[in-house]
Amino acid sequence: MRTREKILTFLESHSREQVGFLIELCRVNSHTHNKPGVDRVASLVVERIEPVLPDHRIFPEADMGDHHRLRNREADRYIYLIGHLDTVFPLDHPFQDCSRRGDVLIGPGTADMKGGLAVIAYALLALEAAGIANRIPLTLILNSDEEVGSVRSRRIFTRERRRASACLSGECAGPGGEIVVSRNGKLGGRLECLGLDRHVGTGGAAKRSAVLDLAHRIIDLESLNGFRPGVTVNVGRIEGGLGPSTVPAAACAWLDLRWEREGHRRALLREIRRRISVPGPGGGTADFEVLNSRPSMPETPENASLFRILQRTAGRLGQSIPKEHRRGTSDANFFGSAGIPTLDGFGPVGEKDHTPHEFIKISSLRERTRLLAVFLWEYVRSQRIMSL
Repeated sequence: MRTREKILTFLESHSREQVGFLIELCRVNSHTHNKPGVDRVASLVVERIEPVLPDHRIFPEADMGDHHRLRNREADRYIYLIGHLDTVFPLDHPFQDCSRRGDVLIGPGTADMKGGLAVIAYALLALEAAGIANRIPLTLILNSDEEVGSVRSRRIFTRERRRASACLSGECAGPGGEIVVSRNGKLGGRLECLGLDRHVGTGGAAKRSAVLDLAHRIIDLESLNGFRPGVTVNVGRIEGGLGPSTVPAAACAWLDLRWEREGHRRALLREIRRRISVPGPGGGTADFEVLNSRPSMPETPENASLFRILQRTAGRLGQSIPKEHRRGTSDANFFGSAGIPTLDGFGPVGEKDHTPHEFIKISSLRERTRLLAVFLWEYVRSQRIMSL
């Protein structure tokens, strides 16, 4: 039996098992700050694939889930597979279980991105069953803090990418089965306004209110949407003040900034800092702190070449794979921004992630696993990097 048929036969015979594995992952709460849950998801994935990738290193974290790097053998360069273990749903959130409606599986993390973890795991198992897994130099990184910007795991990605010949990420596919060839850059930041507190019954109408200052600055910063082509600014959370009878001394807002071209990041930050340097109503001051950041991932010639090879693989499997620029970010940005040939979106087709309606199409789970497994085999053959 030819290698491709061995891969496809294995996946066909294990498709029901794969869905069960995904449901098992999704039923474990792995909110970023739920360390026991994140570590449990990691153990479920690792115990399934460790025979394929036996070189296992753990990067421990005290108050978050540990990060993991798994390899099959020693090599100078590797194809990197990446996936994150955490989700956005806290332990007290009502969305904790899975339900199936025909070809739809609804559940926390089905799309973002436990579905992708199931694709990666079973693609590796299929390559092992076909007898070729150890001939492909592979590294898998599982991190625990993607949903909060990968602040701690970033150092792992930036160090490991020096040994990458390519990077493939298991984030969910687009609604039309798209593969992501480029992504926006993103920055999370905190704006703090400082005023002067006092009882509203003392003094006149003049006041140095941090909340009033923040309100003015939010309107000013939101006007930066479209500051450069592809630039977006969103104030997503605010807080401040002691109570209605107190002039507030402090108030904060959390911002999401995005851009397509990396050069726009510096211009956007420079403009924000220029604007907040102007005193607010009553003379209040403001400061902006960068909390997390991912560089943009451009569509490079290397990404385009990798995508063309993928399209040929898809065609042989009877699949049509459009390409997509995604405004969201992922850990693939760390590789793609450094010029590593990078594709994202190998997970199943899913939508409504980060909501209690998150779902995937079950049939796409098998299709994306077939695509990833056969592509890994055909890519290394085309590049002559398989160990024969």
